[in-house]
Amino acid sequence: MNTTTKKAANSIVGKLTAGILATAAVLPAPALALQAPPDGTLVIGDSLEVGSGPYLRGALPGVRVDAEKGRTSSQGVRVLASRLTPSDQVIVFPLGTNDSPSNPGALAADLAAVRQLAGDRCIVVATIARPPVGGVSVAGLNRVVEQFAGQTGAQVADWHTVVRSIPSVLGRDGVHATGEGYSLRASLLAEAVQGCVLGVGPSGIPAPRNPRARPPPEPAPPATTLPLADLSSAIASALTRAVAPIAGALHAAGTAATKAGPEPVLGAP
Repeated sequence: MNTTTKKAANSIVGKLTAGILATAAVLPAPALALQAPPDGTLVIGDSLEVGSGPYLRGALPGVRVDAEKGRTSSQGVRVLASRLTPSDQVIVFPLGTNDSPSNPGALAADLAAVRQLAGDRCIVVATIARPPVGGVSVAGLNRVVEQFAGQTGAQVADWHTVVRSIPSVLGRDGVHATGEGYSLRASLLAEAVQGCVLGVGPSGIPAPRNPRARPPPEPAPPATTLPLADLSSAIASALTRAVAPIAGALHAAGTAATKAGPEPVLGAP
């Protein structure tokens, strides 16, 4: 069971967000500016936030984004410690893409350090999507993210499921996003921040459906059933209507034959 399924089942935000993101899977920019925490949101990211940062700033006015290419979660912890201020109320820490999939324990330790630094602030994390490294997938890293959210109540932006549902949001390297992908990633993070603003429990932000997918066919209306007596009456009525023209034609033919005289004898005067 993926992060979305487990978390969304226990979250009001997760359930409400499904419909929102399903209709806005790929936008050139977030359509609406969400309500940002009045005292600030701090984003510590890597190259994915270098790309999504402009969209985040449009969706969350006043957000502070510190992003750098190649940043690992360990480096992010040090940056967080130096950039965090008392006015920051939400910490967005979607790192892990540059961590080694062979050592998920390192990410777990770094997230624990983030929790220590955050105190009672709300934290937003993100699942990871990238090709395997040395034959090792990111499944272990994503389990760490999932467990951290379950234990701490952090909000989760499920980037991994988004990429699996809509592979075209990534570029050729399978790591960095397209323009549409960065816009969508920003929307996911902004929705998770909104969960912090609303003060709800932990959530897995559901991935949007593929916008190119055809809608499911509408179910056929239920067949009308009639009681046996009514059914018999309906059948009898239908038979009567069907037979009546035939009976009428036969009657007319019989009447015409009765009125006519005997056929003339050939050669008779």
